[in-house]
Formats: sequence, C-alpha cells, structure tokens
Amino acid sequence: MQLNYSPETYNLNIKLLIRPAGVVGEVMGEDLNENVVLPRYNAGKLYEIEVVGDASKVFDLSRLEVEGLPVNISPAPGERAKPSKHLRPDRNVAA
Repeated sequence: MQLNYSPETYNLNIKLLIRPAGVVGEVMGEDLNENVVLPRYNAGKLYEIEVVGDASKVFDLSRLEVEGLPVNISPAPGERAKPSKHLRPDRNVAA
C-alpha cells in the first residue's frame, strides 16, 4: 500500500494494490462523494482511493498511525531519509 499527498493540489492518493500489467485503458471510478473517487478494474476490484480537492476535509492529515504492519519509511522525492525516534530500530515498526 502506498500513500501519496500533493501539497500543491491538496490531493491524497491511497494505492491499495499495484495495477496489474494486463489492465489497459481507462479504469472505471465510482464517486463516493464530491471529494472521494474509488477506481476499480476488472470485476470491480478496488485498487485505489483518490481524495481530490482538500484532503484535510476528509481525513485528519496531521497524524498517521500504523499498527501491526511491517513499515518501511521512504522520503518524499527530493528529500533525504531521516531517522525516526518513533520506530523500533530492531523491527522498523512503530513502537
């Protein structure tokens, strides 16, 4: 899963699955409301959640918590990786 936020457009994209290589053309999206689109492929399998407009109106963007998942933290493009005091070094997961 991958989360991408654009501070320029205030859009949030949550990729749940990698789009299969065999899927070509436009994927159908269901408008959940005026800010949330649910793109689906094949037999309606959800692979992404798109929050368009001001994502902070839909989600609390001030905090992200992860429990029970192995997490690797990648820096934003153009930024350097910073060690986090909130990660357990032995498992690279939130303490």
